[in-house]
Amino acid sequence: MNLSIKLSTKSQIFRYFLLLFIAGIAVASWVFIDYFFIYLIALIGLILALIFWSKLTWRYLFLGLIILALGLVRYQFSLPKTDPEKIWFYADQKINFTGIITDEPDIRIDKTKIIVLAKNLAAGQKVDGKVLINVGLYPVYQYGDLLSISCNLKKPEPFSGFAYDRYLAKDDIYVICSYPKISLIKKNQGNYFLSQIYNFKNQLRNLINNNLPEPQASLFFGMNFGNRGGIPQELSDQFSATGTSHLVAISGMNITIIASILLAVFLALGVCRKKSFWLITLILIFYMIVIGFPASAVRAAIMGWLAMLAIYVGRLNSSTNALLLSGVGMIFANPKILRDDVGFQLSFLAVLGLIYFYPFLELKFAKFSSRFGLKESLLLTMAAQISTLPLIVYNFGRLSLISLVVNILVVPTLPALMVIGFLSLFLSWLFPIWGQSFFWPVWLIMTYLIKVIEFFGSLPWAALNL
Repeated sequence: MNLSIKLSTKSQIFRYFLLLFIAGIAVASWVFIDYFFIYLIALIGLILALIFWSKLTWRYLFLGLIILALGLVRYQFSLPKTDPEKIWFYADQKINFTGIITDEPDIRIDKTKIIVLAKNLAAGQKVDGKVLINVGLYPVYQYGDLLSISCNLKKPEPFSGFAYDRYLAKDDIYVICSYPKISLIKKNQGNYFLSQIYNFKNQLRNLINNNLPEPQASLFFGMNFGNRGGIPQELSDQFSATGTSHLVAISGMNITIIASILLAVFLALGVCRKKSFWLITLILIFYMIVIGFPASAVRAAIMGWLAMLAIYVGRLNSSTNALLLSGVGMIFANPKILRDDVGFQLSFLAVLGLIYFYPFLELKFAKFSSRFGLKESLLLTMAAQISTLPLIVYNFGRLSLISLVVNILVVPTLPALMVIGFLSLFLSWLFPIWGQSFFWPVWLIMTYLIKVIEFFGSLPWAALNL
């Protein structure tokens, strides 16, 4: 008994410190605090902790002030420093510079977005920092291209209530330019491993485009590989109206649901819990390799894996500290995601929903039988939807009145779509002449998904704009 109380107390203290660090990051993301006062808070906390060291409650209470100060300092250290060696120093100027495309180009219907890491100004001045550049669809640029660029740099600005400047700042992008004059200097200047991954993804994109019609092709690629630029705007709006926008992005909510449903399905098929867990872990690792380890998807995969781990060990309510610790690790690496990365926030809340709401729903629906994990799929979807609904309404100003119903209809198809989709890609790569035949099951699932979204999204009362 004494041991359990001691362990419980340690767990609570650990959780207290994690929450204080998050609180420090949150406060600093809204209010800049002079470093003098931050260090003063830490010093007061240390002195009071030493004075009350013999009283455990007061000791940890005051040590928490040091953790709070650490969160404040960590966020403010992440703020950009402006000097002539930073590319954003030259905002609102026309400059010539060279830089390397550091990420996979984001191909949209009417343009392509590329992120360029600046290297040198034309005058020879070394510079550093990212620039988001809008270019046409042609010529085609690739990851690792070394470019000479002449453009007017601009600072991103908020629009229509969307904090576009903060959205880009979370990825350390503070300047943008549109349709500059570009000359290709040299190719293949990026990481060789990433180059091969992106080339492989382009081959998969071509296979999909050759064997699926639109909009199924763009939607399938966006759902599985994280590029939603080719999805028609009307269909994208219907996804938003039905509360299913998370399906067309590699979000933590999406991966959380897919990983958890796969676990439930494997268990229903008779695969032992341990083998199911490690099989899905390998699937997630392979998936991250295929899509090229984008930071948002890696964070999403970690969240999804934690949710699966909580179900695997069978102690959902004891997983809060593991979730908080992983969240703190991600926030420490990039403090800006706490306030400005909606994907991270949705991932976190989706896993919280699985930890706290799923056991409650499972108890309420215990009398209903399950076949092939269908009941678990529905309950997991409901838990994630309930926990993320307030954040979705707050960020997007839209309340979908049919979100839960539509998600229950379409989300259980995601694991089958992923498994059948990757199998179709593999077979069509081996036997390209029969590619369209292999993609028939994918077309059927995608058509079902699109028809459901279009039907419910077209209802006049589908969503309320708040």
